[in-house]
Amino acid sequence: MSTIFGGMAVSLDGYIRSESGDLSWLNDAMANNEDYGFEATERRTGAYVMGANTYREMAAMGGRGSAVPTYVLSHDETLTTGRNTHLYSGDLRDLVARIKPAVPEEKDICVFGGGQLITEFIELGLLDELAVAVVPVILGGGVPFFGRISEWKKLVLRECRSFPSGIVLLDYQLTGPTG
Repeated sequence: MSTIFGGMAVSLDGYIRSESGDLSWLNDAMANNEDYGFEATERRTGAYVMGANTYREMAAMGGRGSAVPTYVLSHDETLTTGRNTHLYSGDLRDLVARIKPAVPEEKDICVFGGGQLITEFIELGLLDELAVAVVPVILGGGVPFFGRISEWKKLVLRECRSFPSGIVLLDYQLTGPTG
């Protein structure tokens, strides 16, 4: 059965984007010779779910469609999409129920981009794994990684890897509410 996993890069003070929208802090931190798991993520992914802003950013960098089915969450029906890309604006539980049977058993569903999207998947109990790349920078403000979570969630650390660049990858299993 497919796992649903998500991940994001975050500043040390918990932001995924600066107040100005500048992402150079992230690009500046990454080293060319370090493997942050991008290839492994691509190999394990049978479908992507992403927010419209993340999709627009990727399209602006030249990525518009892939062999892997991609579901972009947006109410903007005029959003230009690439091959194998589908717009979706309904309930996330319904989307997951539709995607899971279509994903090969050995593949997983990757929730990619957007703190609010990750938060919604956590709130609905749909996210199984969460990967966080902590970037050694303090932004002092901007878009926070998480939105409001109604009750705290217990995470179990599966893996922790650090790199000479100072980036630390944390991979967690979500175990549900505790308390």
